[in-house]
Amino acid sequence: MKNKINIFLNTKIKLFLIDLFSDYELSFIDLNEVQNFYDNTATNIIFINDKESTKLIDYKKLNDNFLILSTLNIKNLNISNKLIKIPKPINNLKTIIENFIENKKIKFHDITIVNEKLTNINSNSFCYLTKLESEILTYLIIEKEGTKKYIQENILNIKSTIQTNSLDSHLTRIRKKMYKIKTSVKIQSKSEKLLIVI
Repeated sequence: MKNKINIFLNTKIKLFLIDLFSDYELSFIDLNEVQNFYDNTATNIIFINDKESTKLIDYKKLNDNFLILSTLNIKNLNISNKLIKIPKPINNLKTIIENFIENKKIKFHDITIVNEKLTNINSNSFCYLTKLESEILTYLIIEKEGTKKYIQENILNIKSTIQTNSLDSHLTRIRKKMYKIKTSVKIQSKSEKLLIVI
């Protein structure tokens, strides 16, 4: 499953970013749209390269899925936890963004996933998922309704023509871990579809 990144910018570095993040699904959105945009399924990155851009954004309304990168020294915006000055050399940019993506919080109803740690936010009980379990559960949370075929081909990297119980085994382990932390979130199987429900 390719990580999805929404990039808000009014700069001319689009081609550089396409090259740098060729293994990601990128969407480019005008910086003017950031206030009306909400996508919890993606990492949202804002590039600021001029002082006028700083006036377009209400930084306090941005959630944890936003990372702000700037070529400027921006002060007095009260966003120090989300703002990173673009490094030199710019090649380090990919490492910064990949670290941000890796530490991104996925939240649905009473659960969060951060760094493969599944937590019930009501009781603070938690357990750890494997990388594949985390990718499967994240996919289902993002899509709400997914297919077994997609998971098998894109997450488990198994051709759909191959008969295997691998996905069922992963789902069983994920369900046990969800039961262990007493979440009200459930994974339902309906034929070839998988649904995440409360």
